[in-house]
Amino acid sequence: MSKEKVKNTKYKMSPFVHAASIRAKYYREDRIAIIYGQEQINWRTFYTRIKKLANAFRSIGIKKQEKIAFIFHNSPQFLEVNFAAQLIGAVPVPVNYRYISSEIEYLVDNSDSVCLMLEEDSLDEVLKIKDKLKKVRKFIILGTKKVDGFLDYEELINTAKDKERKTPVYDNDLACIIYTGGTTGRSKGVMLSYKNVLSNQESVIAYLINALPKVNIESQKYADDEFARKIMSAFDVLSGFVQGFYSKPKNHEKISVLVTPEREKGAWIKPLTMAYREGKIKIMSGMPEPDQVDIMLIADVGEQFRDFANLLPYPHTRKGKIASTPKLLRRFLFGGIKMKGSFKLRMNLIGSFLKPDKRVLNNLIVPPMFHLASYAFVIMFYTYVSGALVMPASKSFSVEETLQLIEDSQPGWMFLVPAMYKQVLDYFEENPKHGYDLTSLNIGLSGASLLRAKYKRKLIKNFPNMLVFDAFGQTEMAPVATIKLDAVEDTVTDRSVGKVLQGIDIKIIDEEGNEVSEGVTGEVCYKSDSVMLGYYRDDEKTKEAIDDEGWLHSGDLGYTKNGELFTVERLKECINTGSEKVFPLEVEEVITDHPAVQEVCVIGVPDEKWGHIVRAVVVLKPGKKATEQEIIDWCGGKIASYKKPRSVIFKESFPMSAVGKVQRHKVREKFGSPEAK
Repeated sequence: MSKEKVKNTKYKMSPFVHAASIRAKYYREDRIAIIYGQEQINWRTFYTRIKKLANAFRSIGIKKQEKIAFIFHNSPQFLEVNFAAQLIGAVPVPVNYRYISSEIEYLVDNSDSVCLMLEEDSLDEVLKIKDKLKKVRKFIILGTKKVDGFLDYEELINTAKDKERKTPVYDNDLACIIYTGGTTGRSKGVMLSYKNVLSNQESVIAYLINALPKVNIESQKYADDEFARKIMSAFDVLSGFVQGFYSKPKNHEKISVLVTPEREKGAWIKPLTMAYREGKIKIMSGMPEPDQVDIMLIADVGEQFRDFANLLPYPHTRKGKIASTPKLLRRFLFGGIKMKGSFKLRMNLIGSFLKPDKRVLNNLIVPPMFHLASYAFVIMFYTYVSGALVMPASKSFSVEETLQLIEDSQPGWMFLVPAMYKQVLDYFEENPKHGYDLTSLNIGLSGASLLRAKYKRKLIKNFPNMLVFDAFGQTEMAPVATIKLDAVEDTVTDRSVGKVLQGIDIKIIDEEGNEVSEGVTGEVCYKSDSVMLGYYRDDEKTKEAIDDEGWLHSGDLGYTKNGELFTVERLKECINTGSEKVFPLEVEEVITDHPAVQEVCVIGVPDEKWGHIVRAVVVLKPGKKATEQEIIDWCGGKIASYKKPRSVIFKESFPMSAVGKVQRHKVREKFGSPEAK
C-alpha cells in the first residue's frame, strides 16, 4: 500500500456526535430527533441518554479505541450505543441480529470486543457461548429480564452522570468495524476510520450538489423540467442559510452565489447560484455572468459542509444566537470566508445566518443498521439535517407499516433496499387504490444490491415527487462509489450504477491486471481516501484486497460507457461453461421477467463435458405454475444458447440476507451438485 504521508486531523470529539450535541443544545424541546413507531424522542432527551451511556461505559472501564459489540435491531438504543461509544473514542461493532451462537462467538472474539451488548432476543444464543468469550469483560442486556452476570442497560443509564466529557479523535482513528456478510467464508471486519467515512460523505454531498440543474438566470420558472423540480425539492435544505436573506421582498430580485475554491484533490463543489422564483429559492449549479451577481460568498463548502450544517440549529434559541455570533464573526474575519457585494447586502446575508430555518427534513430508514448501507446513511445525512430519523418499530419488514409511517411522519428521504422496494411495488399492483399520501418523499435511496431498471420506472410512476437515488459500492468503500439519479422513466438504464464520485479514482482491469478500454468488462478497482484501512486482524486478506499502489480490488465485474459504470457480476460468481463465461445476473434478469417467476438464483453445476453448466433455482409467484422446459424455452432468443439453463429446480423460498439479497453461496451449497433436486 502507498506510504504517502497524509494529514491526521484532530477533532475535539467525534464529528458525528458533535452534530448531535449541537442539535440537543440549541433546538427547542419540540424538535424531534427520533420517531420509532409511535414513540417520539426529542434531541435533548436523545443526547442526554448518549452522554449518560458514555459515562457508564467509562465507569465500567472501557477505554478509547476498545471495541464494543452490540446485537440490536433498528431502535433508539442502536443509535445511543453507537454515539455513546464514539463519544468516548471507543469503536462500535454492530452485529447481525440473525446470527447464531457460533457466528456471534467468531465476530466478538475476532473483533477483540471487551463489551457485548444485546437485546433479549439474542440472549439464548449468547448464553450458549458466554463462557467462551474470554476477551469480553462486561455483558449488558436491554430488556425486562434480570440475568446473572449481565448488567442492565437502563440501570446503567439511570445511574450514570449527565455530563458531556469529550474525547478527542483523529482522522485515522477507527470510527467503526463493520463485518461483511460472509458470502465466501467467514465474515471479515472492515476497519473504517473517521477519514474514510468523512471523505465518502464529502464525495456524496459534492456529487448531489453538482447534480443540481445548470444555472439559468433568465428563466423565471422554479423548475425548467421534471428532474430539476425533483432534485431542487430534495435539496431545498441547502438553501437554509439564505432563507433569511430572501425573506426580505426587496431581495427577491437579487442573485446570490456561493463559490467553493477549486481543489487539486478530492471532491469539489461547483459554484451554487440562488435566485427567488415562483415563491421559492431556486438553487442552480454553476456561475452566471459576473454582472448578474449581486452578492457572492466564497467558502470551502466541501470541507466545511459540516460546519455550515451545524450552524443551522443555533438561531432557534436566544442561547444559540448569542453563541453563534462570535462563531460567525470568526469565520467571516479569520475562517477563510469572503464576501463580495454592497455593504448592505453583505450585512443582510450575515444576518440571515441568525434567523431560524423552521423547515424539517425527516428521514425514513428501514433496512438493518448493522449493514453499512444503512449505518452510513444515518451518520452521513441524519446527523446533519434538521429532522427526525424515522424507524418502524416492527422487527420484520411490513409494507403497510412503512407506507403508514410515510403518511404520518411525512419524510423527505427514504431508504429501502431493492427487495423491499419490490414488495412495495407488488403491494401497489394488488392495491392500486391504496390511498396512502406519498407526496412528501423527494428522495428514494436504494443500495446494498442492484435495483433493476423496470423497478425504478415503477417507483418513479408511483411516487410522484421522488427522485430515485441508487447508490453502488461496498463496505470497503465506506460505502458509496457511484450514484445514479433518475427522475423520469426515460433516463433509466439497466445495469448502470451511474457516475463515479469525485475524489474516487477508478480503473477496470483484466485477469492479468492490465487496464482495459471503455466498454470492455473487467474487475472494478478504486483508489480513494474512503478505501478502508483493512480487514481487522487479517493482513493476508487485506493484501489480497488492496494492492501496493493503494487500489482496492472490488471483486465486481463491470465496464464503463459514456462516463457511467455498468455492473456485470461478482467476479467469483462467473460460470465457466466450455470456453465461454456466463454471468448469473444476466440470466436472472431474463428469467425474472417471466410472469410466473417471483425470484431466481442462477448457479454453476459441475459437468464432465463442459466444466460447469447453468442451473436456475426458481421461486414462483403464489398461485402461479411453470415447468422446467417452459423456463428454458423462455430464455430462447433473449440470451445466447450457452447461457440458457440446462436444468431448473423449483423451490418455495431462498435463504436471504438481512438486506434482502439471495445468499447465492447457500443456494449453491444445497443445489449445486449434479444430482440435486
